[in-house]
Amino acid sequence: MKTKFVYLSILLAFSLSGVNAAVPDCQSVVIGSGVAGMKAAMDLKDGGNKVCLIEKMPFPGGATNLAATYFVAVGTKEQKAAGKFISVDDYVARQKKMLPNVDVDKLKAQMLCSQKNLDYLNSLGANITRVLSDYQIGTADGTSLGSSIVKVMFKALKEKGVAFYPNTKALDLVLKNGVVTGVKVRSGNEEFVIPTKNVILATGGFAHNQKLVKKFAPEWAGLPTTTAVGSTGDGLEMAVEHGAKTAYTDVVRMNPSVHSENGVNSSLSAARAEGGIMVNLDGKRFCNDYYPDYTQLSRWLQKQKGSMAYIVIDNKAMKASKRLQGFKDKGYFLQADTLAELAKKMGVPPKALEETAKRYSEFVKNGKDLDFGRQHNLTLDFSQPPYYAVKTQPGIQVTLGGIDVNNNMQVIKKDGGFFPNLYAAGEVTYDGSFRPGPTAVGLYQGHIAAQNILRKSN
Repeated sequence: MKTKFVYLSILLAFSLSGVNAAVPDCQSVVIGSGVAGMKAAMDLKDGGNKVCLIEKMPFPGGATNLAATYFVAVGTKEQKAAGKFISVDDYVARQKKMLPNVDVDKLKAQMLCSQKNLDYLNSLGANITRVLSDYQIGTADGTSLGSSIVKVMFKALKEKGVAFYPNTKALDLVLKNGVVTGVKVRSGNEEFVIPTKNVILATGGFAHNQKLVKKFAPEWAGLPTTTAVGSTGDGLEMAVEHGAKTAYTDVVRMNPSVHSENGVNSSLSAARAEGGIMVNLDGKRFCNDYYPDYTQLSRWLQKQKGSMAYIVIDNKAMKASKRLQGFKDKGYFLQADTLAELAKKMGVPPKALEETAKRYSEFVKNGKDLDFGRQHNLTLDFSQPPYYAVKTQPGIQVTLGGIDVNNNMQVIKKDGGFFPNLYAAGEVTYDGSFRPGPTAVGLYQGHIAAQNILRKSN
């Protein structure tokens, strides 16, 4: 409780005021305080750059706060020790089969930083050590990944003395002869320009802006989203207004495990990550319930009755995840001592659910899913009651396209070339890899953008 209190006290102290009184003196302005923005700001500060981190919300973290279950990492010593190892080259080949348009060079570059990223976060105290698969590592006690990361990164950011300005919304970029010279912002009732030599857009995606979803990805318009309320495409629209090139803005990653309750959309992916299965209203599995392409998985889900399914787990899975325990306390889960009783509460045929669970437990025992070929997180044998079920539907998790950037994270112009001092990092970009893990990609891109600014400054 003491750590939580200290964090909340720090956050409160820096959330009560924006820029207001005086225009800050900034060599670089980072817009957005998710993982990409915080990493960029801290690297710039470490390099002696006078950096200002502005955030339109009253708190830091952006969509990173909502990262649910696991950190994407490949080829780490932790995975090797756990016997769940795949080489970076083999992982890239696997992704290429699933996503033919992926830029294998960019994906490989990102994944080669897996150990470095993981060690960095754990050095701050994130405690991401529980290996779930050959590409997933969760927090040791099953707490939500994003909140753990934001807490330790924001603490480190303030300890380094990075100037952080919440409640400060970027309205526009100021350019002269194709070079960014400032950022127009609103803080409270005041609007003014912050002069600067460099800008990093780390403003997140646009999944919480239905207008842009309808424009770019109409297939998924109207569905719920588990992203942050601040993910409204501000940086994307600002950059496009000044001639930035975009790519793959029609591509999003869906979340097949969205539970909506009292107007709140929550990702229940942790239930599948802990081995849970998805069943339809007939009480049967209908697909590989941990297929790595969540968008394809969502399409399979949409074909079921009511375009919904239940994720079913047992007490072993519940005990392993504090995140799931929190959702249970909120009343999201149905619970029963037997699968037959649970089925009645779900409104599915009891015999069908019992047979589904029995068959799946045999797959777990033998290490092979004969029905749908599930390979990841094939762990739950339904041997430990009570049993739980949660109703889910598809929703937008992240947007995968956006501002096109070069290898230095500089924003590419629509008519050719690039902006010399305008960068983008995180979900606001099209990164070439289709973001297998947004948190890991954000760390990587924020670091690259900052290092390029520092090289140019020296």
